[in-house]
Amino acid sequence: MTMCCGCDTNIIREDGFEQLHVHTSMGSILDGFGEPEEYALRAKEQNMKFLTITDHGMMSAIPRQMRAAEKMGLHPIYGCELYLNDMQRPGVFYKDLDPIQQKAFRKSYHLLAIAYNETGYKNLVKLSSYAWEHGFYYKPRVNYAVLNQYKEGIYFTSCCYNSEIGQAFERGGADEADQMIEWYMAMFPGNFWLEIMLLDFKKQKPYDIYIIRAAEKYRLPIIITNDVHYCNAADARVQQYMLMIQRKSTIADIEKKQGDGEEVFELQDTNLSYKSVREINQKWRTDYSDAIPPEILEQAKANTVKLAESCKGVKLDRSLKLPQIDNADEKFQTAVMEGFMALKLPITKEYVDRIKEEIELICRKGFSSYLLIQQKIINEARRIAPELMGWDCEDEAVGPLRGSSGGSLACCCLGITTMDSLKHDLMFSRFLNENRGSRDIKYKFNKSKVVFTKENSLVA
Repeated sequence: MTMCCGCDTNIIREDGFEQLHVHTSMGSILDGFGEPEEYALRAKEQNMKFLTITDHGMMSAIPRQMRAAEKMGLHPIYGCELYLNDMQRPGVFYKDLDPIQQKAFRKSYHLLAIAYNETGYKNLVKLSSYAWEHGFYYKPRVNYAVLNQYKEGIYFTSCCYNSEIGQAFERGGADEADQMIEWYMAMFPGNFWLEIMLLDFKKQKPYDIYIIRAAEKYRLPIIITNDVHYCNAADARVQQYMLMIQRKSTIADIEKKQGDGEEVFELQDTNLSYKSVREINQKWRTDYSDAIPPEILEQAKANTVKLAESCKGVKLDRSLKLPQIDNADEKFQTAVMEGFMALKLPITKEYVDRIKEEIELICRKGFSSYLLIQQKIINEARRIAPELMGWDCEDEAVGPLRGSSGGSLACCCLGITTMDSLKHDLMFSRFLNENRGSRDIKYKFNKSKVVFTKENSLVA
C-alpha cells in the first residue's frame, strides 16, 4: 500500500524540526533509555530550541527536564503519553467480565498529550494522578470521562500504532480508523493533531499513508515524530534488552519466534533515537519517499515547530508547596523552647546561643512550617506504631535521625530527632546555613523574645 509522490525532493529543508515525542528511563520504565540531560545536549547540538518529554503515564522527569533545558538554553515542553481504556471506570471489575470483555479491559491504548498553557499543565498532572490513583490495572490509565474533565489547555495527537486509531486501523482499516478520528475530533475540538513516524516497524508505512489521507479528509494538522526512546542509535540494543525484561522474554524465545516467522515486538524497531532533522530527511529518502510526499514531510516538520512555539509560554510555579500554618514562626519558636525545657537541656551560654542561632536562621529561611509539619508526621508515627504493631515500638517507628538533621538542636527539641547535637559535636551548618535553603523572607523572630531563667521557664 504505497503512493508515489513524483515530486521535486529539492524542497526538503535541513532545518525547522523539533522532537515532540520523547521517553526517558526514569519515566517510561523498562521502555525508555535516554536521560533528559542527554536529550538536551543533543537538541542543542542540532540547533533545536525546545526540549519535550512525554513519558508513559507519568511526569516524574519534569524537574530534570527543566534543569537540563535551562542549562542548554532550551524551552521545556511538558507532555505525557497517556494510557487509555474507557472500561476503566467505577463499578467495572475484571472478575465480573466475560473473557472478551476481560481482554478489552486489560488493553491500554496510547494517547499523546502536550500542555500549551498553565491550565493544561495542571490538567496533565491531574490526568496522570488519576491514572495512578484510580485507573491502574497493569498500567496507569485514564478514561474518556476524566479526559473530558481535564482536557482544557492540552493538545492531543493520534500517537503511535498502539493508539486507539492505530488499533482501529489494524482491525478494520480506514473506515474503522475514521470513526475513531471523528470521535477524537469531537472530544478535542481544535486541539487534535495527527502524527506520522518514520520507523522500521513494518506496519508503520501503510498507517502513515492512511494518516496523511485522513489529515486531508478532515483538514487536521499533521506532525512528524520519532517516538524517541534513547538518545543515540547505538543505544538501540540496550533498549531491546529492557523490553525483553519488561515482557519476560529471553533471547531463545525471540529466536524461536523469528524462526516461526512471528513479528517480534522486542526487535520491531531499532530506529527510535533522538534524530536530527538531517537524519529524519535521510530516513525519508531511504524508506519513506514512496509513501510520504515531500511537501507533506515539510509541512509535518514545520508543524512540530508551530506546536512547540505555541507551548513555550508555560510557566510553572516552582515555589515550595507546603500546607499553610498560621503564625508558623511564633508556633515554631514556642514548640522548640517547650521541647528544650522538656528535655532539660543545660541552660549554658553554648546551648542558649546555639538554639537562638538555629531558630533565627530556620525562620529567616522560611522552614518553620516545614519543620512543624515534620514534627506532626513524627508524632503521628510514634503514636500509631504501637497500635499497629501491638508492642511498644515508638523509637523503632522513626529512628534517631535522618541525614544531617542530627546536627540541628531545634529538631531534637521538636522530637524530630533524638540527638543532642552539641553533646555529640554535630554541626548545624550541615543541616542549614546561610548559603543553603530558600531565599531570605520576612519573619517574625525577635532574639530578645526568647529568654531563659534559672527556673527553667520561658519568658516572653
